[in-house]
Amino acid sequence: MSEWRIEKHPVLSIPETRKIFFYWNGQKLEANEGEVISSALFANGIHVFGHHAKDSSAQGMFCANGQCAQCAVIANGVSVKSCMTKVEENMIVESIEGLPELAVTVDDIKFSDIKEIETDVLIVGGGPAGLSAALQLGERGIETLIVDDKDRLGGKLVLQTHKFFGSINDCYAGTRGIDIATILKEELLKHKCIKV
Repeated sequence: MSEWRIEKHPVLSIPETRKIFFYWNGQKLEANEGEVISSALFANGIHVFGHHAKDSSAQGMFCANGQCAQCAVIANGVSVKSCMTKVEENMIVESIEGLPELAVTVDDIKFSDIKEIETDVLIVGGGPAGLSAALQLGERGIETLIVDDKDRLGGKLVLQTHKFFGSINDCYAGTRGIDIATILKEELLKHKCIKV
């Protein structure tokens, strides 16, 4: 057990998961399957993920939700945001020191065929606004596709463990943000005209 790993949380449940191993700058470390690289690094007591190319200032966790690039690392030769990228078994993760040379270039990447999808409305972003718009469209039977860069719908709602205040009917007062994201997704799935 790591002194840095959260074992109990007052709001969130912490599921039992399989332990996997990955490498950080050549050092073999343990992670929980399904967690992101930044969490795995923190659980192993690593808080500085690299240094800025311009002034060598330490970089690591900052926003923790994929909005900045302060937690950037190189994972299996590709520069990624560690707070958004799940650690994989035997993944090779390296710190970014200065301007890195990546093992993988655009020429090395093989793209799969892109499936063409016809839809009446495309919503880019599955945060609160995107979900609300999709619900309105779904209620009117308008074919809608929602795309998001995260592995879970809800945007900033999934980061909020506090209970909302205000009107119960208008904004789910008394409900935690993470639960509101789940409620909205379940509402979306009731509309067959909406694809996620």
